[in-house]
Amino acid sequence: MNWLRLPYSIYIIVVLFALLPLQVVIYIFIKLLIPYPKQIYWAHKANRMMFLIWSAFTGFRYKIRGVENIDPDQTYIVICNHSNLADLAASAYGIQVSAKPLVKKELLKIPLLGQLFAMASVPVDRKDEAARKKSMEVMRREIKQYISLIIFPEGTRNRTDQPLKAFHNGAFALSLETGTPILPVIFTNLRQMSSAESILLRPWTIEATHLPPVDPKNFDSNDLEGYKQAIFKMMWNYIVDHDREFAGREKM
Repeated sequence: MNWLRLPYSIYIIVVLFALLPLQVVIYIFIKLLIPYPKQIYWAHKANRMMFLIWSAFTGFRYKIRGVENIDPDQTYIVICNHSNLADLAASAYGIQVSAKPLVKKELLKIPLLGQLFAMASVPVDRKDEAARKKSMEVMRREIKQYISLIIFPEGTRNRTDQPLKAFHNGAFALSLETGTPILPVIFTNLRQMSSAESILLRPWTIEATHLPPVDPKNFDSNDLEGYKQAIFKMMWNYIVDHDREFAGREKM
C-alpha cells in the first residue's frame, strides 16, 4: 500500500536518529581507547551492530553473498553501485570488509550522522579540484596504513534506466598506483524498494554480493581505461543476471 510508505519512511528515519547518540558515544570511546588503524575495524563492527538493531525495528533484511571472496588480511578498494537512499544501510551492514568510505562533504552537516562520518570516513568536496586532490592524498595514506576504502565510482545515484552509470577514474587510478586490489560489491533489487529520486522506502531484503577481487597486477598499469572498463563489464553483467529490474538486458 503506497500510502503507508510516507509514515514508514518517517518511522525508519526516527529509529535511525534514535540510535545515533549511542553510536557517537561508541565512536568516541573507539577514538580514545583504540590505536589507529584498528579503529576502523571496531567502527565497522559498531556500524553493523547498529544497523542490525535498526533492521530489527524496521523490517529490513539482508542477503549477503560472496564472503568467501574476501581475504581478511588483504587491503581492498571496495567499489559499489549506487541505487538510492538504501545504499547507506546496504553498505554499512552488507559490506563485510572494515573500510573507510569516501563521502561527499555535504553529509558532514547532518546532525549526529555527520559526526560519525567525520570520525570514520574520507570526506570530499566534489566541486573543488584542490579538495579532490587532497582527498586522494588522504586515501593514499590510508592504504599505506593497510586501511581499506569504499568508493562509489558512479559518483552519484544512478538515475538512468541502465544497470550502471559511467565510472569515474579515481578508484581505478588509485588501485593501479598502489597495487591495491579492487573488490566489487553489488547491491541488487534495490530499485523495487525505492527509485533513485524518491526518499520513500518500504521493508525490503537488501542484497549485497562480493565479487572476486581484481588484482591490478594483472593489467597494464598504463591502461587505466581498460582496467576500469573490465571491472565495469564484470559488474554490469552481474546486475543483468541477478537484478529483476534489468533482467533481459544485453550483456557486455
